[in-house]
Amino acid sequence: MTRAQTWLALAGLLAISFLGLARDLWTPDEPREAEIAREMWLAPTIVPRLNGERFIEKPPLYYWTVAAAYSVLGGPSAAAARAVSALAAFGTLAIVLFWGGRMFSPIVGLAAAVGLATSAQFMWTSHWIVMDSLLMLFTTAALWAAHEFVRGGASRNVLLAFYAAVLAALWTKGPIGPVLVAGGLLVYAATRRSFAVLAPLRPFAGAAFVLLMTAGVAAAIAADSGWDAVYEWVYVNHVERVTNPVTTGHDQPVLYYLWTLPVAVFPWWLPFGALFRPRAWTGAKTPWHDSKLFLAAAALGMVLLLSVPATKRGLYLMPALPPLLLLLAAVAAEWWMSAASRLRGAVWLTQAALVALFAAVPAAAVVAYLRVTDAHAASFLIAVALLVGALVMFSLRGERPTALATLATCSIAAAVGLLTVAAPLAAPRKDLSPFVAWVGAQVPSAETLYVTGEIDETLDGIVPFVTGRHAQAIGAAEIDASRPRFVLVQGKNGASAAAALAAPYHRLASSELGTDRYLALWSREDEPSSPEHDLSSSPGP
Repeated sequence: MTRAQTWLALAGLLAISFLGLARDLWTPDEPREAEIAREMWLAPTIVPRLNGERFIEKPPLYYWTVAAAYSVLGGPSAAAARAVSALAAFGTLAIVLFWGGRMFSPIVGLAAAVGLATSAQFMWTSHWIVMDSLLMLFTTAALWAAHEFVRGGASRNVLLAFYAAVLAALWTKGPIGPVLVAGGLLVYAATRRSFAVLAPLRPFAGAAFVLLMTAGVAAAIAADSGWDAVYEWVYVNHVERVTNPVTTGHDQPVLYYLWTLPVAVFPWWLPFGALFRPRAWTGAKTPWHDSKLFLAAAALGMVLLLSVPATKRGLYLMPALPPLLLLLAAVAAEWWMSAASRLRGAVWLTQAALVALFAAVPAAAVVAYLRVTDAHAASFLIAVALLVGALVMFSLRGERPTALATLATCSIAAAVGLLTVAAPLAAPRKDLSPFVAWVGAQVPSAETLYVTGEIDETLDGIVPFVTGRHAQAIGAAEIDASRPRFVLVQGKNGASAAAALAAPYHRLASSELGTDRYLALWSREDEPSSPEHDLSSSPGP
């Protein structure tokens, strides 16, 4: 690749990374994370807080970063919070582009970056207000630096970069960051049957450094909020996530990632499937063999470690995706070099069909599910149909470079369609902001905003983020005793009937978001009120 082509590739990856940032906060995670960062922006601390209460699941680096984005971009907003994930995603894609070019070839690096940017889990999580994209950036940087030492000839600056990335991962999501990196490196050493390959990284001194820095995080938490906060961080949010996730949530079976990993790398199933062919690893060793082994060990080690805790989610796979997509790009390139003339073959046509489905299905499914007619969606689907037609034509003609470029264009179209067409159509089912903003306007600023029902972290986040006021929990007995003028009620899993208040309260307005969340504002009948509204089919009054 020429310098101009490299800059063009980076510009394209930057555009994909920053698509679709302007939508409001979506349930369930975004309101919580955005509000924690807003409270950090208002009053910087070591221990994060949500709705004014201690929230010590993770260290503060991610929230500090989002708070900084708020300051730079003019104050708290969903777009500013989401920009941190987008910037971390772009940084990861840039590392993959250059690392792949150095390990294999510039074309493989580009293919890996495009493949990662358009893989299902990466594409969605990197446009979500969660810390996993930032963690992925640091673990990818650490793996790159480690690989430079494995190859030999790396400078001391690379070693410093390795440990700086490990330390940043620790301060982003706790010990799981360094553990994931170490797990991948240990699996690589085991496959090489020699732990001496890790000697240039000074692993024993490094382990002592990580333990010391972990103790430093604990000491900082204790200085901010006491040793009970340290206990909560260490035991509740680490030990119990492994042994007893009833209180922390997301309990999944050991083999959970066996079926979620293929979903995460969709639509790149053909090179993923090729990894499990014995011939891919037992045949004649190519110059790429050791680099492929490093990437496979890194991804495998991470997935195995993530499978140990009972708490599991698809987005936890983010650190494993960059080495995995680099590996898939190398496997695809080897196939392409050995069988490039077979564009009419089943493998190529199947992969092309998967990419076409990935580009067309999200927008079509949202239109069909919501039963809406949208000009942007229709135009997008027509454009996808034209791209698929061109892909088939170039494939049948055997025009290899053009067919490959069209395949990449289809995959990028999938990202564009999901983020700019499908997401806005789905917003009314995921966005609590309009209704909560209306509630904030109804309840006088001098009065407490009381909430009751099935209160969760999402409600604790969205109310203060949108209204600038704390959500004060209140129980049924307290409502009977104090009789506040207004009460916001949340019901979940379709429990709107159970979320009703008794007389003298009557419902002013309600909103159902999807099938699992119901909000309603209730007022005492002896107070002046506006006519009742049913907002189940609209985002706000």
